[in-house]
Amino acid sequence: MTISNSDGTHGAAGGEQPRPQRKNLMLAATIECDGTRAQVRIRNLSETGAMLDGATLPNSGAALTLVRAEITVGATVVWREGGRCGIHFDSVAATVDEWITGRRPPSFHGKLGQARVDAIQSEVRAGAALPAEAAPPPAGALSAKALEQRVAEEVIHVQRLIDALGEELVEDPAMLQRHLRVLQNLDRASQILEHLGNVLGAPDRVAAAQGIAMQDLRERLLRKPNF
Repeated sequence: MTISNSDGTHGAAGGEQPRPQRKNLMLAATIECDGTRAQVRIRNLSETGAMLDGATLPNSGAALTLVRAEITVGATVVWREGGRCGIHFDSVAATVDEWITGRRPPSFHGKLGQARVDAIQSEVRAGAALPAEAAPPPAGALSAKALEQRVAEEVIHVQRLIDALGEELVEDPAMLQRHLRVLQNLDRASQILEHLGNVLGAPDRVAAAQGIAMQDLRERLLRKPNF
């Protein structure tokens, strides 16, 4: 019998096939499905699958692409429940640590992630000489546009971390009663960060700022410069 795990992977009953080690996380990422893009959070992750949460998630059986910074992998939705879903990766794109940093590792004979590590170890045991891997590009090679997009993604990531903290705190009635004003400010900070992240990531930032629903924030952003 096959058992679906919370990160979208599968394991056999009775311990015949141990599931890959998972790590609980809170990472900002993007999914692409049927021509649309949506922001998600990676809540737990292994090298073969992940559990995501987000406002817009595809249904079970849908194919999607998960993107975090430099790492991209195709995946299939194994299950969906409420605002969460489990996905199974089409291939091993990176190790868990590489997903956390968002940096795409160098390939080895076309292999990435744990498959790359296994291939290198196999070559070493066979006594083969390993080719030198290319050095990472210098920091100056990063375009300003790419950097701006990453800053926008990180702003949204911080906003979602604040959201997650707020969700945990409001579930405690005593905390809610004692710190209502603080929690309201936390919610307001989350809203501001979300708007700022959307403005930074928009092709037309002025138009995006003009569309902000929070009047005070919109006015602050669009106020006339003091020269």
